[in-house]
Amino acid sequence: MNFFPTPYPDELLYSTLARYCMRSGNIREIHNFEDLFGTRDCIAAMELPTQLDALIRNMPVNTKYTAEYFIYKHTLFPFLAAFIPPKRADKIIQTMRNGEGAVSYIRIGLISNSITLNKYFRFCPECFKEDIERFGEPYWHRSHQITGVFVCSKHKIHLYNSTELIRAGNRQRYIGASHENCIVEKEISYSNDLMEKMLWMAEAAEILLNNQFGFKEPEWFRSQFRVKLVEKGYARMNNYIHQKKLKQDFVDFYGHEYLQLVQSPVSKNSGGWLSDMVRKNNRTTYTVRYLLLARFLDIPVADLFNTKLGFNNDEDENNIDAYQELWDQRLIELAQSGLSIREIADVLKSSTKTIRKSIDRLGIEPFWKFNGGGKYLRKKYTDTKEFKIKREKFRKKWLQLHTRYPDKSSNQIRRKNDGLYAWLKKYDSEWLEQNYRRIKTVVSTVDWAKRDAELLLKVKKVIKEMKEGKPERITWTTIGSKLGISGWLSKKREKLPLTREYIDSVVESMEEFHIRKIKWAIEELERQGKEITLWNLAETAGVKPKYMKIISKEIQKVLEEKGYELPL
Repeated sequence: MNFFPTPYPDELLYSTLARYCMRSGNIREIHNFEDLFGTRDCIAAMELPTQLDALIRNMPVNTKYTAEYFIYKHTLFPFLAAFIPPKRADKIIQTMRNGEGAVSYIRIGLISNSITLNKYFRFCPECFKEDIERFGEPYWHRSHQITGVFVCSKHKIHLYNSTELIRAGNRQRYIGASHENCIVEKEISYSNDLMEKMLWMAEAAEILLNNQFGFKEPEWFRSQFRVKLVEKGYARMNNYIHQKKLKQDFVDFYGHEYLQLVQSPVSKNSGGWLSDMVRKNNRTTYTVRYLLLARFLDIPVADLFNTKLGFNNDEDENNIDAYQELWDQRLIELAQSGLSIREIADVLKSSTKTIRKSIDRLGIEPFWKFNGGGKYLRKKYTDTKEFKIKREKFRKKWLQLHTRYPDKSSNQIRRKNDGLYAWLKKYDSEWLEQNYRRIKTVVSTVDWAKRDAELLLKVKKVIKEMKEGKPERITWTTIGSKLGISGWLSKKREKLPLTREYIDSVVESMEEFHIRKIKWAIEELERQGKEITLWNLAETAGVKPKYMKIISKEIQKVLEEKGYELPL
């Protein structure tokens, strides 16, 4: 190249390359790629561009730019890779310097985390005006392109979608910001509460973009979060997490609407990304979610990376291990005081199970016998007055429940009274057996042949619907779930020969299901007029990289049948 545009503040490298293409004088866009990279075999990626070493080699003589400069100052790498381990970060950097673009997206977890990236380049109307006044032209700001950021931190106004798609059509061209593609057709309005949260997220994202904090292992962040979880009462020292309370307070803090906007909803009744983050695992999730949890726990972004959090300000005890030692010492003192295990658990805000395990771990001499802590050290619990009173109380309660529910069996009653049943079973089993009600149920005869014929028609209809829409894996479980009979369909398959034969002929293995998803994804991309690339296929089909690798030969065959040549 004879020249190269000077990157503007907060400008995407993609945008700088677009300005080069506009000034190069090349008639065909593909010739710009030959100028920039010395090859036509690459694509115009926005978030994580590749072939940067080749770009540096083709720069004008005596250029001061380096691949690392562009990666850290003019791509989204500092944000997207902020929480990944050092070794993986190094691999992504090497891929951006010399590798294929799709590999970077896979390694950074953008596919496996089920995050839908922005479809259009975004712009701030005020930044657009200022850029023209200051530089004579507009450009794409990298801080505006982060998925999960909705406002400009500088002007505190909404970001708007341009008309320029990020991933569609011809991926071998660079298109810059302009009056034609940056148009505000309809003003966006959010509540003050949402705006406050959006502004905070935009500012936190800029901190990550503009600071090289250094990469950490997953254990570092897990430890940082754990300290605050314990401090705020969401966790105990034995790693037990009060998941229900944590989720409820987290949702109350952000609200469902905002969590949906940043693609990080939290369900109160099931696991999910929040549960995974506070458990002991090495999974890396999307950066926005780390920022959400850090703000909820009152951890400044800089402190999350640079300050080892602990439970006090003393240098020698500024870590979670020191706190564990204090907790252990307190347990030993309480054990020597004659308190029962339950009383110790109440003092230390832990479960009796945790206390017993810790006593074994610390090698504390047993100070209880049978039940009741130190009170029954010299006689059996079943010989005590307390036991006899409790036995009469529990017997009376058991009989009262049977009087209240005359039509229910003891087995049905015990389901909602497990504690009562367990105590009687352990200490008063003979009496319990004498007072256990068993109700014989009348078994109705079923015409299985008729049911089989009727069910076959319903199953065929359900499977037809599953094949017509977005692919769903065809299994006994999914079919039963859609028919509302998942509880017995699979168990009674021997009594349903027609239905069983048909379902067995269409059920899919995981590989077959993924191949069908790939076929559907190709048709979907063709329908939308998008380019068939490895990244687009994986994203549209929703197939994780590890499965793409397993069925690579089958994918290649499908692509060849469709007339595509795509290296896998």
